[in-house]
Amino acid sequence: MRISTTRQIILSCFLASTLEIYDFVIFGFLSTAIHKNYLSFLDEQTSLFITFTLFAIGFVFRPIGSLIFGYIGDKYGRKKALVASISMMGGCSLIMFILPTYTTIGILSCYIIALIRIIQGISVGGEFTGAIVFTMEHVQKGGKGLAVGILSAGGACGLLLASLVSKVLQNSILPEYSWRFAFLLGFALAIVGYFIRQKLSDTKEFTTTKDKLKGFPLLEGIRNYKLESLSTILVAAANGTTFYFGAVFLPNHLNHTRVDQNYGYISLIISLTMFLSLPVFGYISDKFNRQKYLIITSMLMSLVGLFFIHLITFAANTASVIFLSIAYTLFASMMIGSINIYAAEIFPTRVRMSCMSFFYSIGMGVIGGTVPMVSTFITNNFDNAEYVLGMYIAVICFTASISVILVYIKKHLNP
Repeated sequence: MRISTTRQIILSCFLASTLEIYDFVIFGFLSTAIHKNYLSFLDEQTSLFITFTLFAIGFVFRPIGSLIFGYIGDKYGRKKALVASISMMGGCSLIMFILPTYTTIGILSCYIIALIRIIQGISVGGEFTGAIVFTMEHVQKGGKGLAVGILSAGGACGLLLASLVSKVLQNSILPEYSWRFAFLLGFALAIVGYFIRQKLSDTKEFTTTKDKLKGFPLLEGIRNYKLESLSTILVAAANGTTFYFGAVFLPNHLNHTRVDQNYGYISLIISLTMFLSLPVFGYISDKFNRQKYLIITSMLMSLVGLFFIHLITFAANTASVIFLSIAYTLFASMMIGSINIYAAEIFPTRVRMSCMSFFYSIGMGVIGGTVPMVSTFITNNFDNAEYVLGMYIAVICFTASISVILVYIKKHLNP
């Protein structure tokens, strides 16, 4: 039986995106267990660096995955690309579940983990943007922002699920090997996602244009849509910067500057807020001119970044920290809620998946994925680091808004 209704398609892509992001980020949440089982031959500082390096490898290979799956999606079908990507991610989770420790097979275990992260990076490079393209092509005009907002919330849900599962399975009352079941869960969820996607069918929009494509879609996109390609990089960078700053770096920054309590729960609050708010702002973006909406919200987010980091860090009490963190996330979601659908809409169908996947992955991976590292460097080397951090976020969001303005001008000069 084929899945054909819009609601079923949105739900299936939401679930599959949740599973994919869960499988990708659970590795980072289990860094302590990875260190203990596979890097114990190194000193603690070096092993922590290697662990985060292994985590970063996934981001480095994300653009390569977008090249591969973008081409498959534009040339042979969105469905084939999505089924292949989730199959690869599930296989990696199964290998991590059964992988022997360093004491059993030695340094080979480290090489296998590096290979797994490479494959996962390639997989997620074609997954998230592929699901966005697939969903928006199934939805009627006027509801695309809401549909993609729901799908984007799936990514936040995957992060939230990974955080909760890792906390439960690393509880001291459970057996030492319990962390492995996080990867088993990832494999099981990937199996569910695989069968969901096998029931999908490609869109009419794609099937009516696939025979018109000659050569490589990405090369055509670069040749004819240079400004759109640059804008996709910059809006994806704004997306990744605001999200990874809040969900990954901010809790550690608060723990370092405020010693009154552990602020690890801030990541959960930000993920939950984004999960609930992204569909709302996606819906709102449907009610306005999408590009104008994104210009306004990205400029607004640049102002929020400029002032809010200092306010959150030096808030009078914990309640204020929570309130300001939620406010920061709502402003970020207001912008992000229109970014993903914008990046898909500005490319024509025949090159859409190749161009959006590749350029989005560059912005999200190279700029967004390095936010914790760059932010740590800023705090370690600058006085009044909070103002520098705010400027860092503000410049990226402002640059994104300028790129959207240029695309808007080009569209109206060449309708």
